[in-house]
Amino acid sequence: MKSSNLLVLGALALGASQFAHANLVTNPGFETGNFSGWTQFGNTGFTGVTSSPYAHTGNFGAYFGAVGSVGGIYQQTLATVPSSSYTFSFWLENFGGTPSSASVSWDGGTVLSLLNPSAFGYTQYSYSVVASSALTTISFGFQQNPSFFGLDDISVVSNHVPDGGNTVALLGVGVLGVVALRRKLA
Repeated sequence: MKSSNLLVLGALALGASQFAHANLVTNPGFETGNFSGWTQFGNTGFTGVTSSPYAHTGNFGAYFGAVGSVGGIYQQTLATVPSSSYTFSFWLENFGGTPSSASVSWDGGTVLSLLNPSAFGYTQYSYSVVASSALTTISFGFQQNPSFFGLDDISVVSNHVPDGGNTVALLGVGVLGVVALRRKLA
């Protein structure tokens, strides 16, 4: 087999392993310009999707300014593997003021709870979490009487390492590619 073919096979195998680490969240940066893929709950007043100043990256970001009670969004269609580890991350900003609160949950458990936080610019929060079932819910709840919270770039990525067979196969393709390249250069 030509060394170029081996290199292509190696690249394809590596690409397949990277696909296993794709973001599971639908509309993670709100780039549809709305909450499609998400379900709103509670007080949805002063809540929406818009461009600047609420976009961390891309063209859109979500804002939450529910007054008097909590409102937010959740997504319950994340296909997960029970007992498997994931990295759950998102970018959050707060324009400040009290009373205000933010609560973020994974699979029914709170991963972040803020009560009357000071103003802060977009900050990434990242958690290593474990799925308890085949479908996992992520939820974001906010109350921000005098101002707004911004939310963008939500990600849930599997921490699953390919099983031994895949790892050995990838290693074998890589070694064959290096041997073939070395012969070609010699």
